[in-house]
Amino acid sequence: MIKKIFTKVQITVISILLLIPVLILLGERISALYGIDFPDTYYMQLFSFILILTIYSISWNILAYSGQASLGHAAFLGLGAYSSILLVKNMGLPPLLTIFAGPLFAALIGLGLGLMVLRLRVWFLAMVTFGFSIIVEAIFIDERLKSLTGGWDGLFAKPLITAGIPNYQFLIYYFTAAIAITVYIISLIIYNSKLGFALKAIEENEALARMSGINTTYYKVLASVISTYLAGLAGAVDVHTRTLYVSPEIFHLQNSLWPLIFTLIGGLKTAEGPILGTFVVWIAWTQLSGLIGYYALLAIGILLAVIIIFAPKGLIEILSKTIFRILGKQI
Repeated sequence: MIKKIFTKVQITVISILLLIPVLILLGERISALYGIDFPDTYYMQLFSFILILTIYSISWNILAYSGQASLGHAAFLGLGAYSSILLVKNMGLPPLLTIFAGPLFAALIGLGLGLMVLRLRVWFLAMVTFGFSIIVEAIFIDERLKSLTGGWDGLFAKPLITAGIPNYQFLIYYFTAAIAITVYIISLIIYNSKLGFALKAIEENEALARMSGINTTYYKVLASVISTYLAGLAGAVDVHTRTLYVSPEIFHLQNSLWPLIFTLIGGLKTAEGPILGTFVVWIAWTQLSGLIGYYALLAIGILLAVIIIFAPKGLIEILSKTIFRILGKQI
């Protein structure tokens, strides 16, 4: 019964992601009948960006699943973005290829960093990654590397789908949705595989996991590589579909904190938590920012505090209990 319920949940999540453009078109038609201005392009861009943030949040959550934490994940987001642009600029490769090839550099750095800080406890590791993101930003603004990185001026990216193509916003959305759904499925496979069980054991008690014959070094480094690749993938997709530009600002602390906030609010160490948290928080953030400005940050902070205190397993737990209660089911 539990497996059937969770299968339905996963199908529902994927269906919603695929149906969002249809709902936007429906909203546009209905608003046209009543003479209401409906900015469909805005919503397509908004939900496309939310999907990119979802990929980013899932990448952070995979690392957390192994008992590791990152406060400098923006370093890998930026490395994926820069690497993808530079492969197009210097090697003439198409964006469709570099979107997936560029993040390999982020994963390579993630591999090296993972090997170096393997023995650190979770929040010591978090501080190391925070320091690493500052170092990476300093490297990218160095005037001696400006010919390569663009310095503070940044780099412009070649669009994956140009604005001249009819319905290009919908094509961008579905391209991003295809990647987000694939990443979501990958996370489901990880959490329900031998890798996921090993990571869970390491997170609960690393010493005991090691005594049980689990190669903790291998699995923690593997989680780091997967996580950093996916973070880089989010950055690469963003610069070739939405911003068409990257600068050292991508390495700022706020970009490292967003996936942590999304995941904690949605549901830490759950497959659907990062998706739910990203949608809820980012929609709330964009709407509140327009109404109350910087006080929106205070509202998000209060929401985070309330969730941590009263629903430590996140919104996904509240939603699940509500659905099961409505359906009259008990787990």
